[in-house]
Amino acid sequence: MYVVILGAGRIGVSLARWLLAAQHEVTVIDNDATKCAALDDELGSISVVGDGTEAGILGRAGVNRADIFIASTERDDDNMVACQVAKHRFGTSYTISLTSISDYEALFSRLGIDLT
Repeated sequence: MYVVILGAGRIGVSLARWLLAAQHEVTVIDNDATKCAALDDELGSISVVGDGTEAGILGRAGVNRADIFIASTERDDDNMVACQVAKHRFGTSYTISLTSISDYEALFSRLGIDLT
């Protein structure tokens, strides 16, 4: 299975480690080049530096062939937009988004995000 994760924070990196240990293919997107370099040093060349809400960056990460897209940033708006682009522009089958405000769960569901 191929999984693209937006966000190289604690949650995104933990998910990447776990998925790689389970023999899945993973790419992590983050704006912070330092975080991406540290991740690449630890886990291999699995990162893409850039804004994960931009279609060009998602394309470079291979979202068009991803089985799952996980948005794990601390910003609900970025997570929502990235999941929307992954699903509706690139046809990603399953999208998962973290949300820090529980009231957003219904909105995310209406927008087609599969799991919050």
